[in-house]
Amino acid sequence: MLVLITGGCKNGKSSKAEAIAFELSKGDNLYYLATMIASDNEDKERIKKHIESRKDMPFLTIEKGRDIDTILEKIPENATVLLDSLTALLSNEMFKISDGGGYVFCKEAAGKVLKDIETLNDRVLNLVIVSDYIQSDAPMYDEYTQLYRNGLSFLEERLCSLSDKAFEIVAGKEMLIKEKKDTKIKTDNRNVLVLGGAFQGKRDFVMENFGISQEEIYTFDEECAEIPVGYKCYEHIERYVYACIKKEKEPVESFPEGSVIIIDDIFCGVVPMDEFIRHYREEAGRFMQKIAAHSDVYRVFCKRGIKL
Repeated sequence: MLVLITGGCKNGKSSKAEAIAFELSKGDNLYYLATMIASDNEDKERIKKHIESRKDMPFLTIEKGRDIDTILEKIPENATVLLDSLTALLSNEMFKISDGGGYVFCKEAAGKVLKDIETLNDRVLNLVIVSDYIQSDAPMYDEYTQLYRNGLSFLEERLCSLSDKAFEIVAGKEMLIKEKKDTKIKTDNRNVLVLGGAFQGKRDFVMENFGISQEEIYTFDEECAEIPVGYKCYEHIERYVYACIKKEKEPVESFPEGSVIIIDDIFCGVVPMDEFIRHYREEAGRFMQKIAAHSDVYRVFCKRGIKL
């Protein structure tokens, strides 16, 4: 069995993962694959707390920050493995340390991590993976942070597809992500608003569930302050709001009837320092509420849509 667990920082993911792994293993052949490589005292303290939290469970700990395929011979085929975390593993593979002490960026890191995890999953009896949901945060990041977020989203999407169960943990409470299907995906004569974090497969969800082709989707850029006609789907509505603010126009909710409207979730996380970005984020949130008031609303995670 493969179980994927994700969620925000300090929301109880690891505790939930430990409980699931222990239950699946029935206390036998239980392994903890720790992927964090400590770089300072803060990391060391975090690792210490994790070790303390599982001291009463019969975990055999293997510390391996990258190249996890090289430790397969240490794990028996009837083992239950808790991998904590996917986030650290990808970071270690994507940003390696050179001989000179600097970072070397590896653009193939996400693909390598996926291959290694698939190999591990094929070998063991149960695999429980802890990840971090980092897709609902500030609207703009530097290039390498965006590539990292993209890579983690790719991994979560693929692993969610492979998994038997996938959960998001919020405030210690679990929300089932996989296997949740609505018998009727769309209400007649209403628009549909699809929201979710960056790189979560919102467009794929729309195309697969609403019969919309690529040619029927209009993608806004940050210069477009008009809503064109002739499309069934409009994506990156947050960029439309951005363009309106720059051109000192009021965003207008004038989408054709029956449209599917996609917006990136840019509303969580630390409040931006830049005054314009704060204003942009707030106006995008207000505009989203206007659309949602007369639309069916879906939140998408790993290409799975949950109706709100």
